[in-house]
Amino acid sequence: MKKRAIRTVTKAFLTGALLFGLGYSAAVTAAQDAARVRLNNFFTNVNSLVGSFNQQVYDKKGKIIQKAAGQLYLNRPGKFRWVYATPEPQEIIADGKNVWIYDKDLEQVTVKPMRAAIASTPIAILTRKASPETQFQVSQIAGKKAGLDWFNLKPHRSSRDFKNIQLGLDPRGSLRQMVMFDKLGQKTVINLNVRNNAPVSSKQFYFRPPAGVDVIGTPS
Repeated sequence: MKKRAIRTVTKAFLTGALLFGLGYSAAVTAAQDAARVRLNNFFTNVNSLVGSFNQQVYDKKGKIIQKAAGQLYLNRPGKFRWVYATPEPQEIIADGKNVWIYDKDLEQVTVKPMRAAIASTPIAILTRKASPETQFQVSQIAGKKAGLDWFNLKPHRSSRDFKNIQLGLDPRGSLRQMVMFDKLGQKTVINLNVRNNAPVSSKQFYFRPPAGVDVIGTPS
C-alpha cells in the first residue's frame, strides 16, 4: 500500500509538472504572438511619429565614439524630418521625392533622389507603411530587456552599410529603441520618445535651401 501511495503521488506530481510546462509554453507562445501583432501594427497602422531621440555610436570595442540628440517627425509613406540639435546642428528631410541634408555650420546642402538616398539604409524601414517582412527576415529575440519586446531584422538583400537592425517595442506597440549593427563592427543605439499617429504639419517635410548656401546634387 505504501509503495502504491508513493507511485500515486509521483504520478500526480509528474502529471502536474507536465501540465504546468504545457501551460507555461502556451503562455509564452501567446505572448510572442501578441508581440508580433504589435510589431506588424506599428508598421501598417501607424501613419505618423513625433518626438525626440538620443543616439550613441559605439566602436567595435564597445567604446562610445559619438553622441547626438534631437527631434524627429515622420509621416508614412516616405516623409520624415530628422533634426540634430547636438553635437552640431544638422537636418535631414525627406519630402517624398528627395532627401535633403542641411549642415548649418558648413552652410551646405546635399540633395539626392529619395530612392537612391535611403533604399539601403535603416531609416527606410520607418518610412514605408508595410509589413517588415517585405524587406527583412524578422525573428523575435527571446526574453525582454528594459520591459521591451525585441525583434531582429536582417535585410533580404545585402546592404553596403549595415548587417542587421534590432527593434524594441513597448507593451503599447510604440517603438522605443533601435539598435543598428554595421559592417565595420560599429553599433548605433537610438532611444526614442515618440507618439504614434500624432498630428504633424506637412510644412515639416518641405525644404528650400537657404539663400547663400552651397547645394550639392540635383533634386529629382
